[in-house]
Amino acid sequence: MLITVFGDLFRRPDISGLGKVLWVIVLVMFPYLGVFIYLISQHRGMAERQNERSQQARDELRQVVGFSVADELEKLERLKHSNKISNEEYVRLRARAVQ
Repeated sequence: MLITVFGDLFRRPDISGLGKVLWVIVLVMFPYLGVFIYLISQHRGMAERQNERSQQARDELRQVVGFSVADELEKLERLKHSNKISNEEYVRLRARAVQ
């Protein structure tokens, strides 16, 4: 957990250098207490930042690979019409591709 907290802390653009230094001191001096305090006070922000990073990574991967959301939806349509996936699978995969 300490590594996760350090990773999140150093990626945050909204905390100044002094704020990061203070957090590091607390995390080094009192690792368990520091991690618990950070998780309790920053849990929502950590989740949002992680979602943003994963979305950005997905978008970058799509650009590198060359597939767009429209291409993925077209493939799903073909799979649905050829009865290779069920309607429930189609709805679930389509929602995931649109994200």
